[in-house]
Amino acid sequence: MKKSTLLAAFFLFLVCGRPDAPSDGSVVFRTVSICPLPGYAEEIDIAGDYAYVADDQGGLQIVDISDPESTFVVGSYLSEKSYIGIAVRDTFVYCAVLHSQGGIQILNVSDPAAPFYIGEDNWYYGYNVFAPQDDTMYVYVAGGYWFVVENVSNPQYPSFVRRFSSSGDFRGVFVVDSIAYLACEQMGVQIFNLALPDTEALVGWADTPGNARDIFVHDDHAFVADGRTGVAIVNVADIENPVLVATYDTPDYANDVHVVGTLAYIAAGSGGLHVIDISDKTSPLFYGEIETSYANGIYVRDTLIYIADRDMGLVILTEEAP
Repeated sequence: MKKSTLLAAFFLFLVCGRPDAPSDGSVVFRTVSICPLPGYAEEIDIAGDYAYVADDQGGLQIVDISDPESTFVVGSYLSEKSYIGIAVRDTFVYCAVLHSQGGIQILNVSDPAAPFYIGEDNWYYGYNVFAPQDDTMYVYVAGGYWFVVENVSNPQYPSFVRRFSSSGDFRGVFVVDSIAYLACEQMGVQIFNLALPDTEALVGWADTPGNARDIFVHDDHAFVADGRTGVAIVNVADIENPVLVATYDTPDYANDVHVVGTLAYIAAGSGGLHVIDISDKTSPLFYGEIETSYANGIYVRDTLIYIADRDMGLVILTEEAP
């Protein structure tokens, strides 16, 4: 089915076919707006009034979200390479490039209407990139066989300063201070203490039942988008002895997860948005859901939920008032 036809069908569903409040007492979500994009939206990061979307073959798409009900593409950068991961810091966007000769590309977005290329490091596959806001020197890349610490202090010539290999594929990364948490496909969660020498840096590991694809750390727990098995919750209070404490099955493939307070928001593939209550992390409970075409990435800010949807583009959702 053509993307335009699929999008039109979903518009019709959202306007005419949204169900009433479910009988099980779960929360209802509604669509605020949809901003179609030219590629296949993979991941999203937000800074200020703009959403930055890794749009696969559509490159970088920058969406003005100052009015969530009336969003539009304000700028874009089309590369010869496909972007599947993204992180924004200051006036730079770091894009993860999957294909051979991929790695990361760095773009300047000081003017969101006219982003331009700065530099790249392209010797590895790039799946996901994390850029701590209080760190101006490094970004951290889940690069398939490699977990890479990139020095980006000179953005024209980024270069790795540390790299770690695995028998699995590094797919997602989340960094807190000097501790790096990696989603490592069939190897589950691996934890690195970057304050230690390379030979000692891998300090903890916990298997997950599926294929760990992305990770979000909150309140001494790692929430893992674990593919077909849904979400895995790992207690990482002791980084040398992480413990799997719960799993939660989602309607489809769990691709990404974002945690705010006592709720975990999951981009669940063809299941769309799926939300669970994690007040008790050992026993997560269903909270609510809403269908989208194919949810790849997710970001939550204030009362709005931003979905990078493969077919629909940027979808903005909110919890329906009771």
